[in-house]
Amino acid sequence: MFMLICLAMLLVLLAIIFFSNKRSFLSALLVLETIVLASLLISISLLWVWGNSLFLFVLLLTFGVCEAGMGLSLLLSYIKITGNAIISASCAM
Repeated sequence: MFMLICLAMLLVLLAIIFFSNKRSFLSALLVLETIVLASLLISISLLWVWGNSLFLFVLLLTFGVCEAGMGLSLLLSYIKITGNAIISASCAM
């Protein structure tokens, strides 16, 4: 139970870091991937305690892979267009 509380606090902390990150797309993508990893660990812990099937884990893993692929393709497109991965004030709006 203590591990679940720690993972939930980590998830909240990572969400705060993600929403406060306004400079680089790459660091935002890394925080998003860490959030997906933390949610996978929480789902595995809950499934281990409850003894249910692995449907939730597979679903979260699928969403994580799709999010990573889309994020990297958007990052590469943005870098091709602008030449860097830094978010400027004109592009943020």
